[in-house]
Amino acid sequence: MDEPSLLISLLPFLLITLICFLFAIPISRRKGKGIGFAAFCLVPFLSPFILFYLVSLTDKSVSDRLAALEGKTL
Repeated sequence: MDEPSLLISLLPFLLITLICFLFAIPISRRKGKGIGFAAFCLVPFLSPFILFYLVSLTDKSVSDRLAALEGKTL
C-alpha cells in the first residue's frame, strides 16, 4: 500500500491552523491588537495559546470607556 503524500498528511493540521487564524482576526481587532498579532496563530502549536490569550484580554471599547470614566485618556 502506498504511503500518503506529505501534503495530504498535513492537510488537517494546516486546515485547523488556518481556521484558528481566521477566528483570531476579528478577536484581535476587537481587543485592540493588530492583525499581525493574529498572524502568530499561523505558527504551529502556538495557535491555542494565542487564542486563549486574545480571548482573555479586555475589549478595547471597555478599557476606553473605563478610562473615560476615570478621567484619563489613553
